[in-house]
Amino acid sequence: MNATDHKPAVRYWLPLLPIWISTLVLLVLLVLYQPGRGLLMGLAALIAVGLSFLQGLLMSGTLPRYRILRDRARRLEAIYGIIHKAGASLNLQEVLDAVTRFTVEVTAVRGCSIKLWDTDSGTMRVRSLAGIAREAGDLSIDVAENLYHRSLMEGKAVLVDEALERDFPEVDDETESLICVPLRTESRTLGALCVYGQRGRRLTEEMISFYSILGNLVTLSISNAAVYENLKRLDQAKTWFLLKASHELRSPLNTIQSIARTLTQGYLGALTDKQTDMIQRIDQRAETLSKSIGDLLVLAKGRAELSTAELEPLDFCALLGENVEFYRAAAGEKEVVLEVECLPEASEVYGRKEGLQSIITNLLSNAIKYTPAGGRVRLRLAEANGRLLFEVADTGIGIPESEQANLFSEFFRAANARQLAETGTGLGLAIVKATIEQHGGSIEIDSREGQGTTVRVYLNRLGK
Repeated sequence: MNATDHKPAVRYWLPLLPIWISTLVLLVLLVLYQPGRGLLMGLAALIAVGLSFLQGLLMSGTLPRYRILRDRARRLEAIYGIIHKAGASLNLQEVLDAVTRFTVEVTAVRGCSIKLWDTDSGTMRVRSLAGIAREAGDLSIDVAENLYHRSLMEGKAVLVDEALERDFPEVDDETESLICVPLRTESRTLGALCVYGQRGRRLTEEMISFYSILGNLVTLSISNAAVYENLKRLDQAKTWFLLKASHELRSPLNTIQSIARTLTQGYLGALTDKQTDMIQRIDQRAETLSKSIGDLLVLAKGRAELSTAELEPLDFCALLGENVEFYRAAAGEKEVVLEVECLPEASEVYGRKEGLQSIITNLLSNAIKYTPAGGRVRLRLAEANGRLLFEVADTGIGIPESEQANLFSEFFRAANARQLAETGTGLGLAIVKATIEQHGGSIEIDSREGQGTTVRVYLNRLGK
């Protein structure tokens, strides 16, 4: 044990020295003047001194067993913490920053960085850095010109006893040694996790296995975040395609419908009954296709991100009233009772009027469409845990339990719905769900075949 190993023990034992001396003096006096009592007091004092001595040993960390357990506890805490931090987000940069920051906090190293391999430039680039005051964006190294980083790309861990700024530009003057472990999947190396030892506290080879475990956890987190980012990009490409296709198809369809109606109205000469019937069929099919394209356009807009310029304060109760009036005639024709119950207090939300209207009209039209004559459709607004609840309940045909898992799939229609009404795009609920999520809300559906369906939409209230 060298001189520096005694410092923690001296720090904890020195304040106890006056207590021990005072105890011994008291014992001597008691033994001289009260021998019987002095014996018991002496025993108690010896136990107290022994306990304080043991406490000093434990707090100083001079017991090897204690130090081993303490180090293991720190490592377990680091592993648990990284699992927790990495699982808290699917955003890649947030995951990287959380891991580097937590590694420094728990493992008591000088700093930590995560480097990712940039295939375009052939460099290992620092994507996150904690504990060392350097700009991570400016730190990259050419792998082809650096022996250490070539070893990492080959899947080998690296221990450097004397940190070299030439090979590791992220280090500073207080860094003495470093360990880098590869972040490697089965097929390729993604980058490296590096930890930097404080001057005077060298990192050793025994630590490589522990940091390799952390590296494996980081690799898994990076892979999950990458999958999420790819899915986001795929969804954005799908949204772009829906918008583009909808706009491109609308124009020729409108032309087809215009020509068909010109012919059936006799502007270009008289038609036979058979010719008129065929052209009317063309017009009907074009109208159905036009509605489908309109729904696709609404769905794409619902999936696109809202800009703050599109948002405005809206009274959901007033919006509901406007749309209900439009559907009262359709409900009356089917002899369906339409009931509306609004909040007595303010029901303002922050959103896009077109989007909120699509939620109301899709749910309301479905409820009327699939409710038999003599049934009832009830629309209700209420407060639910600080949010606005919009509920649409009908006494319609309901949805078979076996098919409810597919309710929000595009172009899906339940078997009993297809039997009741041949036409329908199957996009209504997909539009509703996308629009609700765009507004930061959620949707629930409770349905029983032959009894009816209740849809609950939760939206954030203005100022909540």
